[in-house]
Amino acid sequence: MVTRRQVVSGLLGGAAAGGVGVTALSLNAGGSDGRVSTLVAGSLLGVAEAVGDAAVEAHGSAAVRQLVRDGAREPDAVAVADPRLLAGIADSARLFATNALALTYDRDSAYADRLQSDWASALGAEDIRVGRTDPAVDPLGYRTVMALRLAEASDVDGQAVLRRSSIHPETEITNLVDGGSLDCAFVYESMAVERGLPTVDLPPRIDFSDPDMADHYGSVAVEVDGERLPGTPIRYAATALTERGRQWVDRLVIGHSRLRERGFTVPAGYPERRPIE
Repeated sequence: MVTRRQVVSGLLGGAAAGGVGVTALSLNAGGSDGRVSTLVAGSLLGVAEAVGDAAVEAHGSAAVRQLVRDGAREPDAVAVADPRLLAGIADSARLFATNALALTYDRDSAYADRLQSDWASALGAEDIRVGRTDPAVDPLGYRTVMALRLAEASDVDGQAVLRRSSIHPETEITNLVDGGSLDCAFVYESMAVERGLPTVDLPPRIDFSDPDMADHYGSVAVEVDGERLPGTPIRYAATALTERGRQWVDRLVIGHSRLRERGFTVPAGYPERRPIE
């Protein structure tokens, strides 16, 4: 069995290959180059870099939490795709954006038209190349697992899709779709928007975008690092771990136009401070 620490170690070894472009040495509080050091969810990489004046490193949010907990990183600020993953890192955080699970696809794929007309049927094809991310590493991965479980009520063979799909890093999966290595992949809507890829809009009952369906999402759960996590609407949260991280978090969470341009949704009343339970 691969342990969580082995997963994180693999991420550290692959950081340069993943194109993040920030070394482990720079991701200490008060980074060596004078910039604020930030550790963020893979789906936040583009918007985090656009905030400016920071050294940004991106991984899956569950890996972000473990990197901080293990002392492998000491960032000034952290931003993740599930507020629950800040437990043990911070007492409170600022919710600043939402998202939706979507299915993006290669325009040149033989399955492009079928995915648009009947995505559930297309996913049942034996030779379709479906990508997803690792549920042990990021919320996108475990939300995909939960979405496919919820979709089984609509005659989608979720377990078969999970078995046939391949797992890829959150920071690379849209590259694989855009380059034709995958016919389609489960991503966040914002990831497809940033990459300019087409999407199939999944129904709200499985895309984790509708706060009014929270009870329905909570009917499924996954276990992450020994912790049971029920489904919840997608929420992004950020927190400063040092004084110098506070201004960067402020710029991130009030950048509503920047977030919307990249496909995120900013509900009325955001940013909103919440305790971490």
